[in-house]
Amino acid sequence: MAELELKVNALPSDEDITVQLNGNLLYLRWGRNSKIVCEILAETAPLIEIPKTVETIIWKPGVLQAYARTLPAFAAKTGSSNGNNNPVITGVHFSKEKDTGETYVRATNQYRAVTVKSPMTEWFEGVSFSIPTESLQGLADILSADGEVTIRINEAKTLLVFKSGLTTAVTRVLVGVFPDIDNGYADNSANTKWIFDRMELIDLCKRARQLSQSRPALTIRSENSKVTAELDSILTQQIGAVAEGEVFNFKVDAEYIELAASLFRTEEVQLLFKNENSPLTFVCEETDHIKALIGQIKK
Repeated sequence: MAELELKVNALPSDEDITVQLNGNLLYLRWGRNSKIVCEILAETAPLIEIPKTVETIIWKPGVLQAYARTLPAFAAKTGSSNGNNNPVITGVHFSKEKDTGETYVRATNQYRAVTVKSPMTEWFEGVSFSIPTESLQGLADILSADGEVTIRINEAKTLLVFKSGLTTAVTRVLVGVFPDIDNGYADNSANTKWIFDRMELIDLCKRARQLSQSRPALTIRSENSKVTAELDSILTQQIGAVAEGEVFNFKVDAEYIELAASLFRTEEVQLLFKNENSPLTFVCEETDHIKALIGQIKK
C-alpha cells in the first residue's frame, strides 16, 4: 500500500492516467509511452468472517463517536506495564447494573479514571468487558456518526459485530477483572471541596503544558483567600477558585487535569478530596452522570 501511494503521488496531475493490470504488475500509463510500474503482491491476509451472533443492541447516532473521543485517554496504553499486568484496562469497559438496568462506561490507567453513567445507552445483560481503545477509535472513524449503530455479540461473548449503513466491522473484546475505581471517588460529604471556573482551569493546564519541558506538575495553593497555581519556578498564576472545608495545597499533573475538565460542558467544576492524600474527584453540580478521578503527585 505504501509503495502504491508513493507511485500514485508521483504521477502528473495534468494528465489522464490509464491503469492496466498485467499478471502481478500494475501499469500506470500516460501520454504516448510514459508509465510507472508497481508490483502487486498476492493476498496473504486471511479473510474476515462475520461470526454468528445471539443478541443485538442499538446505539443512537453519535454515541460511539462520543465514547471514542473522550474516554480512551483515561485507559492504559497497550504495551505499558500496567496494561501488560491487566490487559482489560487497555480498553474502555462496559457493564450493566443488575438493579437499575443502567449502563456504566469506565476507563482507567490506575493513575486517572473516569466513570460515565449512561442510562439511555443499551448494553448486554450480564456481560461486562472492555473494547480495546484502538478498536473503539477505529470503529468511530469508519462508522457514520449520523446513523444508528447496531451491535451484536457472538455466543462465546468474545466478539462484537458493529454495523452502520453498509459498513460492518468486527472487534475482539478484553475480558478480565476491571479495577473497582468507584470506591476511590469522593462524594458531596467530602472533607475538602474546590470550585473552579472550568475554562480558566483548562487554559491554565494548556499554558503549563506549553511551558514545561517534562511532566507539567502544578501546585495549587490557597493563602489568605487567594488561590494561585505554580509550575516549578516557571509560572505563577492567580486563579478564581474557591476552597471549602479543610484547605491544603495539592500537586497534580496538568495534562490529567485538562483531560478531566474537558469531559464536562459546564461553567464550573468541583474537585473533591476525602483527605489530604487521597485522589481528587472531578464532578459538577449539573449532573451526576460523569465523574473523573485523578491521583495526586507526591509532594
